[in-house]
Amino acid sequence: MAALENADALGNVDAQRGESGEPSGGEAVARSNTDLATAWRRRRARDRVAAIGLPVVIGVAFILFWQLKTSGPRSSVLIPSFTEFIRAIGSLLTQSAFWHAVWVSESALLVALAISIGVGIPFGLYVGRHPNLDAFTSGYLDIAIVSPTAVFMPLVIVFFGPTFWARVVVMIVFAFPYIALPCRVGAATVPPEMIEMSRSYGTSRFGTWRDVVVPASVPAVFTGLRQGVAHAFTGMFLIELTFLAVGIGYLLVGFEEDFHPAYVFGVSMLIVLEAAAVIGVLQYVQHRLSGKWRSGGRART
Repeated sequence: MAALENADALGNVDAQRGESGEPSGGEAVARSNTDLATAWRRRRARDRVAAIGLPVVIGVAFILFWQLKTSGPRSSVLIPSFTEFIRAIGSLLTQSAFWHAVWVSESALLVALAISIGVGIPFGLYVGRHPNLDAFTSGYLDIAIVSPTAVFMPLVIVFFGPTFWARVVVMIVFAFPYIALPCRVGAATVPPEMIEMSRSYGTSRFGTWRDVVVPASVPAVFTGLRQGVAHAFTGMFLIELTFLAVGIGYLLVGFEEDFHPAYVFGVSMLIVLEAAAVIGVLQYVQHRLSGKWRSGGRART
């Protein structure tokens, strides 16, 4: 009875507020929620404008500074102006020699990445779930990460000679540890409660890997992929600029000898943009896969 009387009293108060023009309790809550939603939308719009506008402003300022400092009587003969740089990129994109050099270099890069990814991800995940094997291999992976990888290039050249596979092996040496190590850490840090819950429901060993270990390790796997791609490109540049001047390395050496700094900048920038695009695609795929597994993924379909 007391609850009914309180409800009637609140209803009377809301009715009196409505008659007097004041918002009722429900209307006040709805208005407050609307105000909060509007404020959130405005803040999100400002954040988007800042995220896009700030890099654009910084980029335009940098381009203007670059053009002003490299044109005119005080210009540098070693650094091309921005307009020369753009013209060089346009010229490179229309030259068959550039695309041939890209194919020569990146055919070895694709093979090296395929081997590093195909072996590194399963190896890292398996080692992460087996402590005894992890204890045996962790030292070698750690040494491969902290040691300067370039010191192994002469040994590879001596063993394989100046061949296609020498370049492939060098890129694998650069990329493999950075792919395997994050996968190992990701698999090792899967919560044991998730494994035990999966087994308590009678999931097979393969099902546990498919539905628990691999989805939980997705961020670590894609971290390793991004690092592996970046270091594979680094290995490609180093081996071709120091020991085997073929492909992109041969092109850069030729432009340096002919003293064409704009073309040197152009080739380097195009390869950097390619690497950044590949890493961006990997980050997008990671975001999509993570969202799929968070919403239930294949286990719920």
